[in-house]
Amino acid sequence: MTGSAAVVLIAGIALLAIVWWPSSVRSPTTLLLGSVMLFPRRSLRVGPVAAAAAVGLGLVLGLVLVGATSGLAAMFLTAVGVWAVAVQIRSHRSLRESDELAQLTNGLANQALVAPTVVEAVRQTAPLIPGRVGSAAQRMAAECETGGLVEAANRFATAIRRPIAEMLATVLTEAFRGGSQWVGLAGVLAEEANEAADTARHFHRQVAALMPQIAVTVVMAVAMLVITGFAARDVGRWLTSPIGQQFLLLLAILTTALCARVLAPAWRLSR
Repeated sequence: MTGSAAVVLIAGIALLAIVWWPSSVRSPTTLLLGSVMLFPRRSLRVGPVAAAAAVGLGLVLGLVLVGATSGLAAMFLTAVGVWAVAVQIRSHRSLRESDELAQLTNGLANQALVAPTVVEAVRQTAPLIPGRVGSAAQRMAAECETGGLVEAANRFATAIRRPIAEMLATVLTEAFRGGSQWVGLAGVLAEEANEAADTARHFHRQVAALMPQIAVTVVMAVAMLVITGFAARDVGRWLTSPIGQQFLLLLAILTTALCARVLAPAWRLSR
């Protein structure tokens, strides 16, 4: 029983640390988890695999320590924690890319005043942008030499998959084809990108403050049940009985439903 309590306690502390520490935007854990969540765009879908493994681990721990019904309850509660982590990571990635797009559009707006051509404006701005947006912008600048700016801009929008990136591709295409008001359009686009970055920053502050609270609530509820079960032998025997396990499963389902009312909208808005 002591070993089981230690496993539950360590798992709860680990989940709390994983969710709480990345709330700092510049923390190493945020950057590490953010890079993991970018892997689904590549050949290995590490993010979904890691999430499925965590939920499966919760199921196995509940199954081994108590029983099948408690395993299902542990799986539901673990899924809530994983979902909270995923929302926070997705929000951080959205904030980072929104900031990078704002830097790119601001740079293009400045270059529009001095650069002789649109292609030259892209070439001068792309190396100054960090991150994934910067890499895509540098590829777009390099592809202007071979396939033309229109195709390169469309590939840039396809790679980033954000409304500001699609607007940028449209503005660059119109300017390259001789459209008027290039300077004005670049300025308006920069303003839109800055507003989008401010919105993403505000949303991330709200998510970073809320996601740890969800994890803390779940962990504290599980910890209280475990402590009560070990402190009071009669309660512990009842919780491990078939009726007690059914009660725990019902409690886990209700907790998951309540948390989902918060997590589901945040998940959609962070996309």
